[in-house]
Formats: sequence, structure tokens, C-alpha cells
Amino acid sequence: MYPDLKNKVALITGATKGIGRGIAEKYASLGMSLVLNYSSDESAARELEQVMQKYDVDYLLVKANVSDVSDIHDLYQNAISHFGRLDVVVANAGIELVQTPFLESTEQQFDKVYNLNVKGSFFVMQEAAKHVVDGGKIILISSTISIHPEEGASIYSSSKAAGKVLVEVLAKELGHRKITVNSIMPGVIDQAGVITNLPEEIKNIMREASPLKRLGTAEDIARVAAFLASSESMYINAHHIAVNGGSAF
Repeated sequence: MYPDLKNKVALITGATKGIGRGIAEKYASLGMSLVLNYSSDESAARELEQVMQKYDVDYLLVKANVSDVSDIHDLYQNAISHFGRLDVVVANAGIELVQTPFLESTEQQFDKVYNLNVKGSFFVMQEAAKHVVDGGKIILISSTISIHPEEGASIYSSSKAAGKVLVEVLAKELGHRKITVNSIMPGVIDQAGVITNLPEEIKNIMREASPLKRLGTAEDIARVAAFLASSESMYINAHHIAVNGGSAF
């Protein structure tokens, strides 16, 4: 599937855990070369490195804090120095904040979430626009909470909503280069983010609320990320794909 992706080069931020790791493994299985970014968890990075070795693909593991513009610049310089090109960028790195009422939210929480989810995404996408080859792909990992905001998630949901605008504007600005810019909006994804630590009884309630009677997986998101990276999606642009099994979550 997607033979056109073999030997293409993709950069993925937040690649060592959850959805990012799922996308990294999917891309590796398709024969893509990878720039795998992580922020601080050395154990998760080493674990992903071992996984990558079984796929026999060229990869580069780069530690960088993508809420820091200078780190983002260095990340791309490392990628270009190693591979000479970038075909796909997946702006995945982000942080969640839920169960925090609007009136109890703090400036520190706001800055932490917006620095990564908004500022980080903006400048990762800006650098992608500079370095991705003509005809390349830029993919932002957003969230369905951006269109179905929940109480207690004012900071998080609004930070993810900003990505919708970034995608739509950049898609217009890069159209002349045949670069497509889209977002994937995951719903509740098991073993990713705050869902990982939820009690099983809460997960069961979410499963029952889903038409498909299950939670999403990182693989579900990775399949869509593979499609958007491939030539099969060349006429899909400025679009936001909800991957939530039809659930309201």
C-alpha cells in the first residue's frame, strides 16, 4: 500500500509516544526515512529506536523542544543535513489540559499549553513550508475537542482550534507549490495522552458511547496519516479529518 511513499523523508514531532509513535511505526512499515523528534523522555526515545531498527529504514532521532523556536530551527537543520530533503512533515507534538475549569485556569497553564500547541505548531509548520519539497505534505495533528469543546478544557480546546486556522491559511499560501496542508482530528485514543491514565470504568463508558463500541488507537490515526502523506490524497487540501468512530467524544 502506498508504494510512492517508499524512501520518502518524513519529519514527525513528538514521535516517541502515543499517536506520534503510531505514525512513526506506520511510516517505517511503508519504507519511509524518518526524522523522529522527542522532547525529554530518553527511555521512550531509546525504545522507539529499538523498534525502528526492525524496520530497516534510515532514521534520525532528534531531541528538541518544539515550543522553542531556536530548537525548531535546529531540528530542521539536522533533518536537512542528514537527508538533504523533506517530503512530509507531521506536526504532532502537543500537550493536553482537561478537568480545569475556566475560572480556575492560570496564566502558567495557559502559557504552557499555548507555547507548545499554538506557538510550537505555528513555527513547526512555518519551517515545514520553507523546507518541504514542492508537491510535499504538511499534516497537523489536532483534536475533535477543537470542534466539540468540553467543560474544563477551555485552554486546551481553544489551543487546538487555532490549528484549524493555521492549516487553512498555509494551504492557500502553499497551493502554488502543490504542497497540501491538512489536519487530523483524533477523538478518544486509547494509550495516548490523558486517556492512558483514565480508570478502566471511564474508558468503558466512552466505549459504550461510541457507535463502534471501542476507543480509537494510534494505528487508526496512523492509517489516515499515511493516506494524507501519499499521492492518493493529492487533491485534499485545507481539510480537517475527524477520526473518532462517529463518537461525540
